[in-house]
Amino acid sequence: MNRNKFIGLFFCILLTFNLVACQTSNESIKRLKEYDHFNEVLEDGKNKSVTIFMWGGNESINQYMDGYVAENLKDLYGISLKRVPMNAPEYLTKLINEKKNGISIGTGDLLWINAENFLTAKSAELLDGPFYHLLDNQNKYYDSNALDLSFDSGIPIDGYEAIWGKAQLVFTYDSALVKNPPKSYAALLEWAKENPGKFTFPKIPDDFVGTAFLRNSFYELTGQKEIFLEAMPKEKFNELSKTVVDYFLELKPYMWQKGNNFPSSQTQLDEMFKSGELYMTMGFEIGKTAGLISSGVYADTVKTYVFDTGSIGNSHYLAIPYNAKEPAGALLVIDFLQSPEAQYEKMKSEVWGDMPALDINKIPEDIQKDIGIIEKKEGSLSLNYLNEKRLPEMNAQLIEWIKIMWLEEIIKP
Repeated sequence: MNRNKFIGLFFCILLTFNLVACQTSNESIKRLKEYDHFNEVLEDGKNKSVTIFMWGGNESINQYMDGYVAENLKDLYGISLKRVPMNAPEYLTKLINEKKNGISIGTGDLLWINAENFLTAKSAELLDGPFYHLLDNQNKYYDSNALDLSFDSGIPIDGYEAIWGKAQLVFTYDSALVKNPPKSYAALLEWAKENPGKFTFPKIPDDFVGTAFLRNSFYELTGQKEIFLEAMPKEKFNELSKTVVDYFLELKPYMWQKGNNFPSSQTQLDEMFKSGELYMTMGFEIGKTAGLISSGVYADTVKTYVFDTGSIGNSHYLAIPYNAKEPAGALLVIDFLQSPEAQYEKMKSEVWGDMPALDINKIPEDIQKDIGIIEKKEGSLSLNYLNEKRLPEMNAQLIEWIKIMWLEEIIKP
């Protein structure tokens, strides 16, 4: 055999060996639908390295994941957690390309996901599952009848993502400047007329908080609720949105800079409130204001509240890619993040200020008491109060139409 033929044969054998090795490796990965009980997952998920793709734009969240979460996962399960900053559109593009190219073992094991990104991932069959029956902490400490355990922005979850936190639109004001804060959109309009230039919200559609404030108005101004949880014909949406358009056209002249300009972000809105340029600010982190009061950034006269007519809330979730290398390890990470201990830790204003997703009445009494202490801090709101005022997130399709409506019918005129 000449040298060239020998080299060619060698590489053919090597390629065949690699293909067999890959196939064996692929077949050895047990997918979540093959598990029956949490204990089986526990056995397979220990001592693994788990990579999570998640938004990295909040340093407090990053520190929570890299510190408290990573350390506890190492102690409990021997799991090494690797956080990779990546926005949802990036990892969705990555997973779609991997699916097209037949890549059955990817580089990500866990995704922070929700709403339209979940819809994309679920529709394209990019997720492993269903896995609700395997979530030990969810089955113990969460309300199985809660709407956000079954639907994400109107999208049926079907066990393909797990809730790990909630957020709710909360208003912040200085009681030294505002004696009677407006507690509805109708009252806000009258208040703005009496206090011109002292109210605004972040730019729509660039900022999530500003867009949520607009969505929130639909419930009060149309007098409808359930209708927004499902898809509807565009003609029906246009008809319902007329009262909203009329309201904001009337409000605009009394807003900061007469509604001709808007703060670029929630951060800028907060700074304008802090300087006294605005009398109110808003956001989705229920514990942020309490943290700023305790740290001296805000005066102790600053308070939080939500409208009597309700406050839109949404939830954030975790999902596992179809080609995760460590699906069992990823599920153990989810289970820990859903635990009462981890939920309480991230609720602390100095940690994250995120709203827990569990049922407070089901968790151990000592953690209930600890949460009660957080709720009594200046600038905090009780979870019961927030849940009573909580409005559901809208159907994902309507969210896009609302953004277009704002630009074409409210900004253009």
